[in-house]
Amino acid sequence: MSVLLETTKGDLVVDTDCEAYPVEAFNFLKLCKSGFFRYQCFYNLQKSFSIECGDALVGNNLRDSLRFHSTSIQGLAASEKQGSGQLLRSSAPFQKTRRAQLGDVAFLTSIVEGHVPVLGSKFMFSLAEDGNTYEDVVVFGKVTAESLGVLQDWSNQTVDKECRPEVDIRIKNAYILHDPFPDPEGFKLVEVGLPLEDVRLPPEMIAIETNKLDSTGKSLGSMHSKEVTLEILGDIPHVGIKPSDRVLFICKLNPMTKAKDLAVIFHRFGTIDTIEIVHDKETGASLCYGFIEFADNKSCEMAYFKMEGVLIDDRRVHVDFCQSSKKITQQH
Repeated sequence: MSVLLETTKGDLVVDTDCEAYPVEAFNFLKLCKSGFFRYQCFYNLQKSFSIECGDALVGNNLRDSLRFHSTSIQGLAASEKQGSGQLLRSSAPFQKTRRAQLGDVAFLTSIVEGHVPVLGSKFMFSLAEDGNTYEDVVVFGKVTAESLGVLQDWSNQTVDKECRPEVDIRIKNAYILHDPFPDPEGFKLVEVGLPLEDVRLPPEMIAIETNKLDSTGKSLGSMHSKEVTLEILGDIPHVGIKPSDRVLFICKLNPMTKAKDLAVIFHRFGTIDTIEIVHDKETGASLCYGFIEFADNKSCEMAYFKMEGVLIDDRRVHVDFCQSSKKITQQH
């Protein structure tokens, strides 16, 4: 019931309460799985109080798709135009205010038919160190203890007059660590791009080149724009680098597990080029996920089929083919 949110300013592991809040957990997990939150930015940052995400138009006004402020996964699945704005009835009864602690994640709700809370895609993280009271929200999960430092860092970011961080915090990828719910009818992956005109990331990360031609005279603009997007988000060091097909993503690791431990376990599948466990840049603590790059793709495939759900240091790990371009092989 967990999701790893990889952002431009740290990674968050979110645990959802599927038993107490099945509608909220279902909606969040499926929106993450669909790719809906990819490239969306966080906004309405209130220091030591909260930060919000899920409005598809904030920081994306020039994008052609997802032209709405909020929708549930049902609305996303039901609409051929990627989003009808349909909302879901909350698992929780109406309650005007709720208490939340640092790291709690909650959907923002509105009220229909008197006292029925409904929710879409807008959610918030509590940034209150000692807890605080929030109106019209349903708390359905929280980030892991290892992720709290990331939220504390976000709380101290400078903002503009609209309370949007002056340097964007955008979701790069959402990795589903465990999903107990079947996909809804009509479920589909959404493909959206980052509008380069509305990106607030350091200028040195942005190198925009357009209207290039290949050796046949064919325009490379579309492909290049996608590569520029990856460069802006920090997934690749520069345009022209391609992701490797020999990299395995591994998560739900024990914080005590070391790269050398994984090397011993995964070496039986073939030669390993590199192993990386990702750590928090500030504290140095393991974020409990990483990447294993094999010398060939057959070894990677074998490890994928053999190691899913295996216990490593008392933790049942999850493995998948790398969905990010973070681990890459340069083509010489």
